[in-house]
Amino acid sequence: MNPMIAFPAAKPELKLTSHSSAPHPLEDRRRMDEDLEALRLREANLREYEAHLRSWQEQIEKGNTHSNPPHYITPATMARTATGTPFEVEAALHAAWDKLIRARELLEAEQAHLRDDRLILKEATSVLKRREDAVTAREARLAQREEQVRLVVEATTVEHPQSSALARLTQAPFAMAKSVFGKTKSE
Repeated sequence: MNPMIAFPAAKPELKLTSHSSAPHPLEDRRRMDEDLEALRLREANLREYEAHLRSWQEQIEKGNTHSNPPHYITPATMARTATGTPFEVEAALHAAWDKLIRARELLEAEQAHLRDDRLILKEATSVLKRREDAVTAREARLAQREEQVRLVVEATTVEHPQSSALARLTQAPFAMAKSVFGKTKSE
């Protein structure tokens, strides 16, 4: 059904004659006849091609494309494999969508919990940092006070040198009495 359609050359060949020789009327006539025959042949080929296209158009309009489909088109009905009724497929599709929606809801809930956990961890970290800073400041104050006490102890030991053990032993009862009864006015 697909005849080979041959078209003549797009441009007719032009033969130029030299100016010196006069064109021969028979030769011109023969060339014109050849050109006319080439045009008639071309017109006939175009008419055949037009008829072929019109027949295709009629087949398409009738919906009779399955009778002789082109080799490069795969009909959609041949590509599908029917496993059940369309309603079963639709039910399975709805079930799959429900599963997807549920999975998305679970994911969003987990993301919310993770976000809350991160916020709680961030808050705990900031509280811990504040406590660490407070402990560091307290240790610095304590170290400063210990240094002050050490300086005071050193100053008092320089003013009151350690006496001998015998002197301390003999003076201990008097120091005790002095602390219990209080100081006398003469001192």
